[in-house]
Amino acid sequence: MIYRSDDLAEKIYEISILQQNFINNQLKKMNLNNMQARSLNYIYLNPGTIQRDLANYLGKQQATVTNILKSLEEKNLIYREIPQDNARQKNIRLTAEGGEVIQDVKKIFELLVEKVNQPFTEAEQKKLQADLIKVEECLKENR
Repeated sequence: MIYRSDDLAEKIYEISILQQNFINNQLKKMNLNNMQARSLNYIYLNPGTIQRDLANYLGKQQATVTNILKSLEEKNLIYREIPQDNARQKNIRLTAEGGEVIQDVKKIFELLVEKVNQPFTEAEQKKLQADLIKVEECLKENR
């Protein structure tokens, strides 16, 4: 791979890695990994969701999501219930403890936003956001 240290794509990649490391280090303190945290957040936003919808959101195979859910159940963060109208599927919900943990997860992401926004004025943030959307749109065109 050939790149220059002043290459914009390389800088975006480096920032992405720093962001992932920050989040993963914070989650590690909570005994969670990124997929578990994303799952908890999705379940928080979509109470009663089903495993297939979670798998689609995460972009993971159902078997992988089964393992993620098992680990979250073992930590007493979620539970699965069988609805009366469909015995074949299970609705996934947060436990009270899971509800508390998701608040801590949200704080991690709020801290990240604060760190990223801190060096910029509000006008600079809006300009950077607009510029990054342009990059995103160009990349989406080439999927």
